[in-house]
Amino acid sequence: MSTKRAVRAVVFTDLDATLLDHDSYDWSAAQDALEALKSRGVPVCLCTSKTVAEVRALRRALGNRAPFATENGSIVAVPDGYFEGEFANDSEAEETLTCTTLGAPYDRLRRLVVDLRARHGFDYTGFGDMSVADVMAATGLDREAAAAARQRDASEPLLWQDSAAAETAFAQAVAEAGATTRRGGRFVHVLGLADKGDALDWLRTRFEAVHGPILAVALGDSANDADMLAAADIGWWVARPDGDYEAPAGGHIRHAEGIGPVGWSAAIHAMIEAGEI
Repeated sequence: MSTKRAVRAVVFTDLDATLLDHDSYDWSAAQDALEALKSRGVPVCLCTSKTVAEVRALRRALGNRAPFATENGSIVAVPDGYFEGEFANDSEAEETLTCTTLGAPYDRLRRLVVDLRARHGFDYTGFGDMSVADVMAATGLDREAAAAARQRDASEPLLWQDSAAAETAFAQAVAEAGATTRRGGRFVHVLGLADKGDALDWLRTRFEAVHGPILAVALGDSANDADMLAAADIGWWVARPDGDYEAPAGGHIRHAEGIGPVGWSAAIHAMIEAGEI
């Protein structure tokens, strides 16, 4: 596919350590790029390990009205009426979301991680073990945001406290139980057999059914973003907090110049300057 702007672009982005700073959760370094996309009518679909409750609050702060995916692609959420209108919906009215589960329900996943810990002695702490204060300490979130992070529908994040070898064995046990793991910036996530790439494909189908072909652009920083970048037409790795990249560039995958939201902004501006979006 030519990357010159023959089709409408849609941006799919990770949040933590990508659009949001890893430590402060600030996106101001990407504000100019977000405004440039808005002026071009390019939707920004948030695809994150965060929950629906967390993303609702963040979207209000960002002024974002696009569909989104939560819990590493396990849930997709579409504002009612979104695909009956134009891509960018700037209405300030309180929105109603239709949520679709692509993964497995939380109760099943929670039972699985409790059982595997009891049977094999793995050392980890799940969100289901944590109080709001514990989540605040593990994430740096404020109390309201930490409470929202505990409202899980289809994944269980684990604060891993065991060895790398144990993590490999744990991942195998999870797979044998019909689920999977993804490592994010802070946690190992246990979820059903859906990922951010599946969420991108699901949303692409809805966009294209109404608007015709799109150019799917994806940005991320860690292993749980790999499927999303692979599913996109153009994928960007932004630099991690240590300045390194999760994986090499090549093919349709590129490296953004900068860490987190600085790299995010650089990637978007590079595509605008190249006439790709």
